[in-house]
Amino acid sequence: MKDSKVLTSFVAVVLALGTGAVLAQGQQGGGQQGGQQGGQQGGQQQMQQQQQRQAERAMSQDRMLDQDRLQTRERDRTQEREQTQDRTQASKGAGEGIYGGNLMTVQERNQYRAELGALATEQQRSEYVARHREEMQRRAKERHVEPEITTD
Repeated sequence: MKDSKVLTSFVAVVLALGTGAVLAQGQQGGGQQGGQQGGQQGGQQQMQQQQQRQAERAMSQDRMLDQDRLQTRERDRTQEREQTQDRTQASKGAGEGIYGGNLMTVQERNQYRAELGALATEQQRSEYVARHREEMQRRAKERHVEPEITTD
């Protein structure tokens, strides 16, 4: 990116110096034949205009490349934030003990963690945990077993 800006700046300086030199030549050559000088000046002006258009195109391309880089960078950052949020939500409930885990199958415990992690708000998670606790207390009564908090 810096190299292209340096190159663009260099081209602009060369064009500016070239324009000054051509104008100085035209002023010095005042005694030359008017028709020949006019033709040369016209050709030089066309060449300068063409060089200026090329320099403008190069600068425009640099601006477009910069915009593309910024958009790509922002898109990458957005995706990274979303992935981080997804991982955070999925991990909620993971590593925490599950009330009544001793009354659940491995599949039920995994499903519990996944569903708890997928909930968006703390209120939803609290309601889910309360419903789960009631279900585990019901199971414990049926099986005549005390519910335990498991972390497996």
